[in-house]
Amino acid sequence: MFRRLQAYLAEGDMRAFLPPMAVALQGGGAYGAFAWGVLDRLFEEEDFFPAAMSGASAGAVNAVAAAWGWLDGGREGARAALRQVWSSIGQLALLSPFGLPGADLQFDLLTRLVSPYQFNPLNINPLRDLLAGMIDFERLRRHGEVPLFISATEVSTGEQRVFRESELSIDAVMASSCIPYVHHAVEIDGRSYWDGGFSSNPPILPTVLESACRSLLVVKLTPDAEPALPTAARDIFARLKRILFNAPLLRDLDALEEMRNLLRRTSFLSADLRRLRDLVVRSVAIDHSYVTGSNGLALDPRPELLARLHAAGRAAVDVLVGGASAAAD
Repeated sequence: MFRRLQAYLAEGDMRAFLPPMAVALQGGGAYGAFAWGVLDRLFEEEDFFPAAMSGASAGAVNAVAAAWGWLDGGREGARAALRQVWSSIGQLALLSPFGLPGADLQFDLLTRLVSPYQFNPLNINPLRDLLAGMIDFERLRRHGEVPLFISATEVSTGEQRVFRESELSIDAVMASSCIPYVHHAVEIDGRSYWDGGFSSNPPILPTVLESACRSLLVVKLTPDAEPALPTAARDIFARLKRILFNAPLLRDLDALEEMRNLLRRTSFLSADLRRLRDLVVRSVAIDHSYVTGSNGLALDPRPELLARLHAAGRAAVDVLVGGASAAAD
């Protein structure tokens, strides 16, 4: 794939990938299976090596699982680890009450009236048990080969905290994926954290500034556009949440583009600043049909939904690569 794309880029069109490539993974609960599909397809390519991976919430889970699998078995190890995570999440969902009629509405009402410190006093989190049993975080910290940027939001200030690969722990991943109306805040070194999607979804600037990437693929779990105007209260609230969670990404991408525009005005740049100026930024986004109606249940990772999202993610990469290959031909 990348050899074909390099030929394409040599002709002057910078709308494709350029290795080494970083992958930025947005958060979004069950919709993270779309990013699983994207990564699954990318890791099939022998020329693909992640220059860095960043993530928030479900994106953090995907990034850490892929990095762990890569350490244990290269690209096939990364694919296997991601498959294990999402297959296990799907099986856990079969035990969830969300599949019952009206359960999602009842849960929505419950979380508006009662905090997780009341309805879940023991802070039970099956995802924590799953990842703790699967990943040796100490080994990943010491020997991990993929640069990682995992975001969480400090509760007291609202500021982002980016955990690097050398400081990863199960607590860091749980902090990044801590939905405050479902789970207790995660305490690390005396500070409390909520979901990284509130402040950095995912962290873009640290990823491109502190890695050697020459291109960036942003995997969005919020649609690029949602044509229908929401009029029901539940749909309005859901759309508002997606807008709020997408805002940090748009902010970071705007800041990155402004930075690159400034660099384009200067001829005398260091090699690293030239890399940043010429960075190729592409994105793939989940289709709006997945976040509306009966599909719009980010907290209900049913196996059939995960399978469709995984297939959609793979197809999105095929379209991206196919378009570049067609242009190259």
